[in-house]
Amino acid sequence: MSEFNQGVASGKLVHSSLLSFLPGVSREARDDILLANAFAQQVAWGDFNEGLEPDWFRNYWRNLAFLGFDGKLAPTATRPGPDRASLAEQALAQVRQKGSAGHYQSAQSSLQALRNDSQALTAFESRAVSKAVGRFQLLPCSQQSSGFIDMVLVHMEMSMKKTSKDFLFMQLSSEVKILDMRVEVIHFNLQGFREDYRKRAQASVDKQNGKAILELQL
Repeated sequence: MSEFNQGVASGKLVHSSLLSFLPGVSREARDDILLANAFAQQVAWGDFNEGLEPDWFRNYWRNLAFLGFDGKLAPTATRPGPDRASLAEQALAQVRQKGSAGHYQSAQSSLQALRNDSQALTAFESRAVSKAVGRFQLLPCSQQSSGFIDMVLVHMEMSMKKTSKDFLFMQLSSEVKILDMRVEVIHFNLQGFREDYRKRAQASVDKQNGKAILELQL
């Protein structure tokens, strides 16, 4: 693992989510965001695979809110663009519209790093697709001087007639169609998470031996 530098952007893959951190986000904050996201996805995927909650995103969002992310209601659906741009391009377009230039640049760098890392890309594709439906989250994160975290959350749900390598970066076709897209700017109360929920989330994620989180080289 490379030495940490708070002044440098970084990217991490967590299950089917790609998180990127702008320069200035502290190491402790990055670790807490990754842990919270890993826990929320672990619960959502577990409940989905066991047939307890068929709405994956609603469960994921509910768990994020429980851990300290603002927003009690899930974001409303956003219509994808009319063109045949790739999933990655459409996700970046939403970040550009909702977030800052820094959010966009960070997300763009992380997506390129994922594309260039064959091992991480294979891990993502194996985790993101279940029962002919793919799910992907893009979350560029920045930190306010107050300590609060600002992030743009882009969620995509896709129908997939067959699992294709590099499907994030392929032009949309009859093989891959967007079923649902959610976009929201959200904030994370780190202090509340650390005081009330961190130990529980850590214990749950530790059962997977840290396999949920992969580092990307930007």
